[in-house]
Amino acid sequence: MVTATGPAPGSEMTTSAEPTEDRSTSGVLHVAAIFASHMVLQRNKPIAVFGALDADCAGLEVSAEIRDFDGSVIVQAHAYASKEIKNGFSPWRVMLPAQPEGGPYTLRVTAGNDFIEYYDVLIGEVWLAGGQSNMELELRNSEDAEEALDNCADPLLRFYNVPKTGVINRNAEHAASWQESSPENSGVMSAVAYYFARKLRDELDSDLPIGIIDCYIGGTSISCWTSEDALNSSESGRGYLARYEQAIAGKTQEQFDLEYGEWQSRSDTWNASIAAAREDDPDVTWDTLTQQYGECPWPPPMTPTSQWRPSGAFHAMLERIVPYSLAGFLWYQGEEDEPYCGSYRELLGMMIGEWRALWSESLPFLIVQLPQWIDKKVDEGDGDPMLWPVLREAQWDAAQSIDNVFAICTMDCGEYNNIHPVDKRTPGERLGNCALRQVYGMSRIPVYGPTVLGFRCDEGGRVRLFFRYAHGLHFSGTTPDSFGDEFAKSLPSLVRLPERSGFELAGADGVFHPAYAAIFVDCDIDDLVNAKVNVVDYNATEFGIPINSRSIGTITLATPEVPQPVMMRYAWRSWGPAPLFNDNKLPAHPFKLDLTDHTDSDYAE
Repeated sequence: MVTATGPAPGSEMTTSAEPTEDRSTSGVLHVAAIFASHMVLQRNKPIAVFGALDADCAGLEVSAEIRDFDGSVIVQAHAYASKEIKNGFSPWRVMLPAQPEGGPYTLRVTAGNDFIEYYDVLIGEVWLAGGQSNMELELRNSEDAEEALDNCADPLLRFYNVPKTGVINRNAEHAASWQESSPENSGVMSAVAYYFARKLRDELDSDLPIGIIDCYIGGTSISCWTSEDALNSSESGRGYLARYEQAIAGKTQEQFDLEYGEWQSRSDTWNASIAAAREDDPDVTWDTLTQQYGECPWPPPMTPTSQWRPSGAFHAMLERIVPYSLAGFLWYQGEEDEPYCGSYRELLGMMIGEWRALWSESLPFLIVQLPQWIDKKVDEGDGDPMLWPVLREAQWDAAQSIDNVFAICTMDCGEYNNIHPVDKRTPGERLGNCALRQVYGMSRIPVYGPTVLGFRCDEGGRVRLFFRYAHGLHFSGTTPDSFGDEFAKSLPSLVRLPERSGFELAGADGVFHPAYAAIFVDCDIDDLVNAKVNVVDYNATEFGIPINSRSIGTITLATPEVPQPVMMRYAWRSWGPAPLFNDNKLPAHPFKLDLTDHTDSDYAE
């Protein structure tokens, strides 16, 4: 990538500045580091170009223009730098009018006699991929990485890795760049985001560029991606801030440096050992690795500059790319918030609202609902603490209750005792399908697993569940590690014994017991319309979306341990049976129901 700087066209200067490798600065002009040659700009909405001027140039005019291959100007606009100085600079923002997809173009930004040009600029769809380590897991470390990298060359799929840091690092920003997807480059791209982008490239216009902004840090809680003001507005957020303040209280900078340096040394040694062992034996298990090299050195010590402190990544990463024009957000995070899962829903909604406010747009927000996982020591010790089901419930609820927020279910994904499952194709492609249907309007793309419509409690303690998106409703496998084994294949597809059904019933004592489950494939629409059914999904009944009887399915549950059930739940484990699918191979998401009868007593049986 080369950036040219020099006098603005038509100026009276007779000499020009030499080209520079520093693509974000020319004289008094500073352009946000995310702007670089080979970038993708968002189509069909105003294009924000932004940066700052030196403080003594406050109020100076800044212009931006997009030029075609022959130098002709396609679009241009200008604005004046703010007279209010922020962090020693005068911010500016130019809004170029919306443009259709196309390119390659040149983007030129000018202030006075200084200018910067960016080459090979495309206009298409741009998505921001955020979160923690499972979004961060790179393509080169994912399942079938060699095959994926061998086939990833695509000049219209591009990505930009925001430098991972807890404080603004301009040197790292200057070194970052937009890159084309290629075997040489894409290994360091988020695997989930790659498969998402690949799906969009395959299904949308073949000439449509797709850009991904990778903005994530492994091990970050949701508080890291939220401002202090937002966190201070809720008791839950203030808890994160209080725990941080307590962790750093009374320590000197020398102590911070010493503690962090020692941790970094241990972490580097451990990571190098793990990488070498996996290079020697790609099939080595985490049990073996842990026995040989011990547990991962985690968490790191907290410091005032830590990328894992509340609001650290928000200021050092997210704010550095606001308001780069986007199509939407991808979000894969929550693992780090397990100890405080009860507050996750509140903070997730708060963060979504804050991000949208920063972009001044209610952008689509696509969430990966956490897959299955449990730590082996926990499982063999005190047992499942049942905290991941709470996180999954929070993520699903956000998708149901916040406009333009969607979640994908990954209950058929995950690895026992490995919080970083290497299958990133499944969540990435499901995110892509979700965007294709919900954002790009491709209604032919299947995205829904079996979803409960309502229930009816029958005599003898039987509970009958009614599902939509139930075409080909069946049981398959049990936990993610069983879907391909011969025993799982031999299990009946329409009936499950309690220990493998994933369904549980509880009576008035609140104690849940695994239940027998039987699927009835020949359900008729009259079973729902004429029966005394407790509706739990009003959007799918005669009160809302018309029901297609061919997609209605029923499951009957029962267990002798619960003669009078008052509660039921499905797949409500960190790691456990979740075998319910439809014929699109999409899993049912975890859910629970209060079985209190709230139908009209006069409603006909």
